[in-house]
Amino acid sequence: MQCLHCSKHVCMECAQKHVALATEQIEIAQHVLNDKMSIIDRLSAAAKERVNADRNKIIKQADIERDQAFAQIDQLAAEQKKQIRNKSTHLSELSLDEIPSFIQHMTSEMDYINEANNHLFRVNTVLPKIQVRQGLDFEEQC
Repeated sequence: MQCLHCSKHVCMECAQKHVALATEQIEIAQHVLNDKMSIIDRLSAAAKERVNADRNKIIKQADIERDQAFAQIDQLAAEQKKQIRNKSTHLSELSLDEIPSFIQHMTSEMDYINEANNHLFRVNTVLPKIQVRQGLDFEEQC
């Protein structure tokens, strides 16, 4: 009988032993492959847990950043309102002949405060990123 695996001529008993040996080696290899797939599943789950933990850290930090930005906005708004109240107080103290020029100066000075072109509050956001990459390329592993 000719072995399909190695093309040698062997007797039936040797052929059966050869097939049994090949089957055993294939089973060992399949076990190794199945074990590696299980490891990949566990590593994948661990990586996803890490991404989720990092996401939670980012959300916590984003909440802190939001609260700080809200406080800054409130402070800037309060300062602007205080300046406007001071102008109002100053306006009430002016003589009648000074009022028209004061109003003209005040109007042009506060022109930057409008909803169409917001120069009062500028928000600059740099979003965090979570990057995933493979440690080695698959071809390098083989």
